[in-house]
Amino acid sequence: MTALFEHELRDLLAEQLDVLEPGLTLVQCEFALSDPPLRTRGWIDILARDRHGLWVIIELKRAASTSREALHEVAKYAELLQRDKQLAPDRIRALIVSTDWRELLVPVSNMARDWSHDLRGYELQVYDDRTLSAERVALLPPSPEQYVTPVHAIYLYASPQDRDRGWKHIRQIASEIGAPNLLAADFERVSAKDSVSAHYGLYLGIGTVEWGSALSDSPDVDGYGSEHPAEYEALSGINARVRCVEVDSAYPGVLGTLLGNPNWEITGYRGTGAFAPDNGAYEERDWLQMLVGHDRGDGHFKYIGSANPRITSRWRSFVDQAMTSLGGNPEWELLVRAWLERVAEQPGDIDVVLWIYNPCDLIQTVIYGWPDELAQWEPRIKAVARFPDGSRSVAQGMLCANSTGGAPGFHHYVHEVYRDPVSWMTTRYGGTTWISDLDLVRRLGLRYMMLDLASDHPGPPAPEDERGLWLVEDGQAARYSSNDPEFFMTWQLNTYGGKLVTLREFLTTYRYEVNTLRIEYLNGVDVRL
Repeated sequence: MTALFEHELRDLLAEQLDVLEPGLTLVQCEFALSDPPLRTRGWIDILARDRHGLWVIIELKRAASTSREALHEVAKYAELLQRDKQLAPDRIRALIVSTDWRELLVPVSNMARDWSHDLRGYELQVYDDRTLSAERVALLPPSPEQYVTPVHAIYLYASPQDRDRGWKHIRQIASEIGAPNLLAADFERVSAKDSVSAHYGLYLGIGTVEWGSALSDSPDVDGYGSEHPAEYEALSGINARVRCVEVDSAYPGVLGTLLGNPNWEITGYRGTGAFAPDNGAYEERDWLQMLVGHDRGDGHFKYIGSANPRITSRWRSFVDQAMTSLGGNPEWELLVRAWLERVAEQPGDIDVVLWIYNPCDLIQTVIYGWPDELAQWEPRIKAVARFPDGSRSVAQGMLCANSTGGAPGFHHYVHEVYRDPVSWMTTRYGGTTWISDLDLVRRLGLRYMMLDLASDHPGPPAPEDERGLWLVEDGQAARYSSNDPEFFMTWQLNTYGGKLVTLREFLTTYRYEVNTLRIEYLNGVDVRL
């Protein structure tokens, strides 16, 4: 039949709304909307109600040349209708109906995933007898995110040439078994070379395996590969065939330890698939963050990230990843979440940066950090939120005490929780150290807390700046402001003479017992025998 004009097609569809879905009833064609304060107006092609009483915006497009206008108009009309009728977002739906979906499929699929209103698409067929049929369009599924999983390994080689050949072999194996996304870092021994068997290393992280591949049917495994069985299976396949001097298992955080060791140096990165150097999606800093696990909280106890709460999808991921690294520390988990929620309530774009180190292992902190490197090993949080007006909120999390200690002493409490060094090592291998650590921290009178400071000026804090003391009370996060009367009493109860007792000051009180404990645990002997 002769092609219909768009207004003719609109009137025809208005008479046959059931071809879209049963129960649609016409409200009006060319429904006028306007908002004088916003200086905008428009006309909905067809406004209908569905069988549940929801308002349905039907936007009709006849050809590809006009299809690209559809998203703009649907978004505009949904907002105007919501304001005009004073409706909740879930009371409004939208249908895009077109005879040509070539230009619409990709943008509508993207919008439908994140829009606050239900959005669907229909492809319309017009027959010679002026009857219509419509088929619902299958929108595109989300593109799977490619990221480096916590399944890692280390390979040592005798020479750079051997490492290059090893990488080529690893790529070949991974391609054959269905693991196309790999990320690796080259590292070399730069000093104390006689103490290791090989000087050239390759640190490998396995990227996500796509659903539907042969590996995606891998059986469940125990241990660190339990959350990523397909990737663990891929690593097992690589390790079974790889040729090198030595193979070691690894996990997020191991590369960070290598970075902190002056005997090793990272010299470059390699990748395949989504992480190939010519992909253009990532920079060197991104590759490092992926391998150390900071970008997703996969380091379990360490996280570095930034986000803007107005970008809601990223903000949700940011908060979830931060909470992952705070697992095993319920007090900090509550406090950080509450601080982030408080920050997000402020208007405008806000730049939030979060740095977390949450080992949940006071014994590790003591034996490796005391006394000279305690700042590197003690649990801590640093967070900064910068607001549009130039003001900022700076938060700091720490492990503190409200006293300098007392009888029966540090050594006594440690042995109440850990019978001996073997007992501590057993909890580490079993992944339950955090449980014992909570008990030890409580017995010692230590407490995880947070302080924040709000300032509207650059530079160091000023006496008039508001301070906040964050504590967990009755299972809830509580903030005491220095502007409120109860702040002084709360501060006195949680400090020693009005001064916070830091972990260093607390351990200094017990320095002789701490030194004895270090000897005991580093040498694996019980000094009480």
